[in-house]
Amino acid sequence: MEKDQQYDRFMSLFMSSERAIRSYVRSLLLSNQDVDDLMQNIGLVCWHKFDQFDMAGSAQDFTRWCCVISRFEVLQFRRSRARDRLVLSNEVIELLATHAEQHLEQSEAERRALKICLKKLAEPDRRLLLSTHTIGDSISRIASESNQKVRQLYSKVNIIRNQIGDCVRANLSLGEPSS
Repeated sequence: MEKDQQYDRFMSLFMSSERAIRSYVRSLLLSNQDVDDLMQNIGLVCWHKFDQFDMAGSAQDFTRWCCVISRFEVLQFRRSRARDRLVLSNEVIELLATHAEQHLEQSEAERRALKICLKKLAEPDRRLLLSTHTIGDSISRIASESNQKVRQLYSKVNIIRNQIGDCVRANLSLGEPSS
């Protein structure tokens, strides 16, 4: 495979897997800053080792391959920070890594199901639900814009959360949701 084509294939696979890899790494580290720092290095290491990846492998195979590399990068990162007080033991990291690997596919399926369910919501309901997680937006702001009571909107958020939860569970029970 020509180097440009190989790089394009790598970038395509890495970008589509980046969220899952980041989630995996986040499950092994305490600090989001450490995750951000390490993700840059993981991308470089994966690129340098990309010729070792079986090109016939699927996107899921690539994600798993990157997670194996990530595990070793996390362990190396931890060794370099061994003097910090908030460092987990190698045994704990191994347990967390094993757990994260086992739940990687389930987490991605849940994320895709959530995305599908959020698209089904009416725009005002989606904004209301997401306002609790969006910087610069809030339920009180929406209440003042729509002349509604804050308590009513909080009740509505709880109802929407329950609907989303039911929708996600339904999608997951049907199998692999497509986005």
